[in-house]
Amino acid sequence: MIISHYNAQQLLDAHKKGLKNAEISLDLNISESMIIIENNLFAFPDSQKLELSQLKKPIKDNTSCFMVKGNSLVKIQLFSEETNKYYKLVPTRDAPTLEISGIRMHVTKEMTPMEDAKKKIESISPIKGMVLDTCMGLGYTAILASKYADFVMTCERDKNVLEIARINPWSKGLFNNKKISILKTSIFDEIKAFKSSMFDAVIHDPPRLSLASELYSLDFYKQLSRVMKKDGKLYHYTGSPGSRNRKINLAGNAGKRLNIAGFKNIEKAHYGLKAVK
Repeated sequence: MIISHYNAQQLLDAHKKGLKNAEISLDLNISESMIIIENNLFAFPDSQKLELSQLKKPIKDNTSCFMVKGNSLVKIQLFSEETNKYYKLVPTRDAPTLEISGIRMHVTKEMTPMEDAKKKIESISPIKGMVLDTCMGLGYTAILASKYADFVMTCERDKNVLEIARINPWSKGLFNNKKISILKTSIFDEIKAFKSSMFDAVIHDPPRLSLASELYSLDFYKQLSRVMKKDGKLYHYTGSPGSRNRKINLAGNAGKRLNIAGFKNIEKAHYGLKAVK
């Protein structure tokens, strides 16, 4: 059971009104469950109870998600000494996003993470056949693509991201879907072992350039071209870091390299580019 400040506020509002129960989501906006309110105690479906004072924790920390565990609230966060990075699940009004050392893995200002994922899929629709999702993250694009594709192969090299994904209710479709295969490795290394002309579509949504410059390189783009079928579709998220202060045209530079690598019909699309092999 997972709650955020949205759900905590609902319970506090119900308590203030003198209500005996309240329906809230315990899976971050997927479904709703009944919480029984007894004086200053809140009884959950599995018999766990939280006190009124405990619900103030997510109100104060409104950029975190909390697991209801042992009659207490445990923040969903990890720190890895191996990567020297801090990972946490951040709530939104639908699916949560993943934040790694202060950097959010989805567009969240203009839209929700799920809306962001849908825009990426729509950029290269209709999706069909074999699909490669190069950087899994919480897996929203892989899950959406699997609704239309015959099979989706996705890669995630960071075991901490995989752990957060296993906790996240919205990522459940990654682990119980026979149409999705998760490769726990770096796509930069793994792609060299893929057969040529293997994929009908590729969703390339890498970390920002400063964290994974190799995934924006000409050598990697050539590998993407090699493993894609003729007329296969590519979506490439680039974002626009440095565009204001340093006048960096990341999408434009990436487009030039994609063209050299064998892609055509390169156009701007949802914070990035779309192209055809």
